[in-house]
Amino acid sequence: MRNLYIEETTGAFLTPEVKLNADTGMCSLEGESFIENPREFYQPIIEWIDTYMKEVQGNMSWDLKFLYLNSSSSKIMSSIFRKLKEYEDNGAKIEVNWYYPDDNTDLLEEGEYFKAASRLKFTMIPYAFED
Repeated sequence: MRNLYIEETTGAFLTPEVKLNADTGMCSLEGESFIENPREFYQPIIEWIDTYMKEVQGNMSWDLKFLYLNSSSSKIMSSIFRKLKEYEDNGAKIEVNWYYPDDNTDLLEEGEYFKAASRLKFTMIPYAFED
């Protein structure tokens, strides 16, 4: 199984940097997710997760450091968390580190929502954001 890397994009629509490591189970998404059609962007990530769950069957650790998540991106992330919870329920260990700028209560609340809705182990990690 291959690792997945997607470079962050800027411009009219913003996509996060994606690093998914099949050898270690370490996964990260970092940046902004302001996408008109998030299903198209997130589909390779969902397919990678499906393949990982079938072929590797290892534990996973997710570092999520969003600066912004639009509502359509949030819906896709909810479905990803549901998928990860099913995987966890079948014996895998899943950890999620939710990084948020210490002055951004919206992202903190979004992380808390995902934590409660998914019932995954989330660690909330504030950081000082500098432009």
